[in-house]
Amino acid sequence: MLAVAVVFGAYYVWTGVQGFLRAGGLGIVEATQRAELIASATVARAATITEAAPEITLRPSPTPLPPCQDFAVVPRVAIVRERPSTASAIVEQIPLGTIVCVLSREPEPNEDWYLLDVEPRTRRLDAGYMRFDLIEPVNPTPTPSNTVPPPPTVTPLPASPSPRPSITPTPSLVREGLIVPTPQP
Repeated sequence: MLAVAVVFGAYYVWTGVQGFLRAGGLGIVEATQRAELIASATVARAATITEAAPEITLRPSPTPLPPCQDFAVVPRVAIVRERPSTASAIVEQIPLGTIVCVLSREPEPNEDWYLLDVEPRTRRLDAGYMRFDLIEPVNPTPTPSNTVPPPPTVTPLPASPSPRPSITPTPSLVREGLIVPTPQP
């Protein structure tokens, strides 16, 4: 009887060791709790992703900034304003000779003002305004001059009249041994 108890005891110990190794070193209770957690988390996560899949909305691409035109500050100190008005807030003061990035000239009624990018190294527009008489272009575009085209030249007529072309008769056509006369004009 003692031998049967030893055999059954060894069997239970052996199955326990196998279960322990299969569970990654966890006991039966911990392995069961972990398996339930993984199974429920996987199912709930898949359901959450499926249910909460948002519709993809494409964002508009940003409008590219116009290219900078280099202008140099003319007076000893020039003022950059927040808006195209002398009553507007001052953004900064720029010393003589500093190169500024001019994007465009303002339309009516503010045509005396240029739109500047105060910080052109960034990828966004940091707008500022400066009067036209405070800056001048570094590399101005040449303006076309008002040139008059030369008068047309007169080609003289040849001294001797050219010979008149003569009519050359065309050869007659031969078809299956028949001679067809050439029509006379």
